[in-house]
Amino acid sequence: MSKIRAIVDVMAQKMAKIRLKIIPNSVRYSHEGFAYQHPFTVYEFALYCIDFLMECITKKPFHYAEDAFTKRQKQEELQLREELQKKYGHTGVFEVMESFATEIKGMNETCKDTGMYILKDAILPYWNYNWLSLLYVFEDTFLVYMKYDDCYDEYKIDMLFDTLWEGPYGLRSDVVDVTVKADDIVIDAGSWIGDFAAYASVKGAITYAFEPDDENYELLTATASFNQNIYPVKKGLGDKKINIKFMGDGSTGSRILSRESLSPEHVQLVEIETTTIDDFVEENGLERVDFIKADIEGYERHMLKGAAKTLKKFAPKLALCTYHLPGDPEVMEKLIKEANPAYNVVQKRKKLFASVPKRI
Repeated sequence: MSKIRAIVDVMAQKMAKIRLKIIPNSVRYSHEGFAYQHPFTVYEFALYCIDFLMECITKKPFHYAEDAFTKRQKQEELQLREELQKKYGHTGVFEVMESFATEIKGMNETCKDTGMYILKDAILPYWNYNWLSLLYVFEDTFLVYMKYDDCYDEYKIDMLFDTLWEGPYGLRSDVVDVTVKADDIVIDAGSWIGDFAAYASVKGAITYAFEPDDENYELLTATASFNQNIYPVKKGLGDKKINIKFMGDGSTGSRILSRESLSPEHVQLVEIETTTIDDFVEENGLERVDFIKADIEGYERHMLKGAAKTLKKFAPKLALCTYHLPGDPEVMEKLIKEANPAYNVVQKRKKLFASVPKRI
């Protein structure tokens, strides 16, 4: 068996030299129970292919890929725990994440009967999908709300950015205060099924939730019926009012196809209507905009171009994803500063936060 293992190892290493761009060659996260945060490395993917071939030939199960994957998980968890211990003096965030994951997993089972998720005071319709995918999204919106008493102080938020796949949509520091307040008028760009809109509703805000995907929009309207002051808008947000190609599949990754992004093969493309934040504000007579949250799969920079007047006039707080396209953090910060030089900007891993200091 050791000889077979040695042969398989050599074959896997040779296969790993093939540049498979869709398979990450390294990962950052490691916590048992968060399997979605552990994509295969090229080497492990090669082992997986070999496992499959060997099983077809011998009719017996092979687990070389699984063994390598598990070994790396344990090594990375130890490494991350050491890093957190050194940086923060404790690793309590792991226990918090595990507790939250357990709640979401249990909730996903009970929700099949009730038809809704109840996250403290926020209510969302049941989404028939893998519970880990659900956790992947919910932890960004609801973990701080449910496990940290809705406290977005930078010390706690930095720990989460060091461990979560993305990270929360709020930050309070000496430089910025990007948190949802009562009576805020919120633009939720890329609302999905309305998770952030439901959270904003709990905070007493009014939310205009933009979601062009047909399946997601249907669930968003259900969320709006469960929670107060959510107004669904079946449009995308960009830098001009046009009809544009859109990859809509009812997932969290539905997106507008731009010059910067390539169209995946074998996907269903539809045409959707887009508008700009500036036009929407003017056409609907909004007297202010207080908060903009955006996770729109690489179209954030276009949205900012279409919000220049709003940023200059109302200076809304901004919580924006910055990991979809190369250069997103720099490009988006430049656009914000060009629209309103008074903004303070804080870059975290995968998200940007910006606010204008209040005059005393």
